Amino acid sequence: MSTDPEGDPSPDAPDAAPDAVRATRVDRRVFLAGLTGSLAMGAAACSSPATTDAGATTEGRSTAGAGHSATTTAGSTPAPSPPTTASATTSATTSPGRPPAVLLTDGPDVVHGSPAAPRVALTFHGAGDPELTRRVLALLARHDARVTVFAVGTWLSANPDLGRAVVDGGHDLGNHTWSHRTMPRLDAATARTEVARGAEAVAAVAGSSPLLFRPSGTPTSTATIRAAARAAGYHRCVSYSVDPRDYADPGAAAVTARTLSAVRPGSIVSLHLGHAGTVAALPSVLSGLASRGLAAVTLSELLA
Repeated sequence: MSTDPEGDPSPDAPDAAPDAVRATRVDRRVFLAGLTGSLAMGAAACSSPATTDAGATTEGRSTAGAGHSATTTAGSTPAPSPPTTASATTSATTSPGRPPAVLLTDGPDVVHGSPAAPRVALTFHGAGDPELTRRVLALLARHDARVTVFAVGTWLSANPDLGRAVVDGGHDLGNHTWSHRTMPRLDAATARTEVARGAEAVAAVAGSSPLLFRPSGTPTSTATIRAAARAAGYHRCVSYSVDPRDYADPGAAAVTARTLSAVRPGSIVSLHLGHAGTVAALPSVLSGLASRGLAAVTLSELLA
């Protein structure tokens, strides 16, 4: 199995584990601070996208409202979960403005956005060498591109300046768990802790995105992961529709070719900070998107 620089299993390698029931709550004020009005948080029923051998997730039947789409495995219907009251983490810092409606409603994993708009979301799993992240942010600024970083909590807590730089650059900053465990293997209580502590780390960065969560160690959620996400205030888990498998370090040319061959309007691309080949590929990826008339935007923009 491919691993990231910290030795954790690749977040793109699927795993399976039995579901379990979870038992603690987290304060939800961080996820609602800055929003107008009060929001009732409920259960999320996230489903799994179907992955292909080419590394791109199959973009299946849309179940979301106008302006965005979230997909499920073709022919499947997500089973609803019992309503639950989510609580709040203690820090009260959120991104300005109202999050996309799809993130405020219960439903399946968000796999891609609307194919009607010429936009794509490059999403980065946040971990690894801080200097590589600074290079990525500089490249994005030069290309006037916006992305989403799902930060690992331990990495973010050790490098708070990087979290601020992400937000100051106009990018989304979301939660990729506390310590990048393989979540399908975790029991319910440990999964809950991983999501909640990751949420706290993200919330400590002013302007971070309060409703963006991507599980680690799997491209799709499980019932246990969804329960953990619900307890931390997330209605949905975020997956992706394009996976160039850059975490395996195939080289910049392969990352570029795999990304551009699979990307479409509305695609959500999975990439990783901390990998030199990904940084080297980024200018060609951005140029290739631009040549097709595709803008690199944040998830908040893609799903709006």
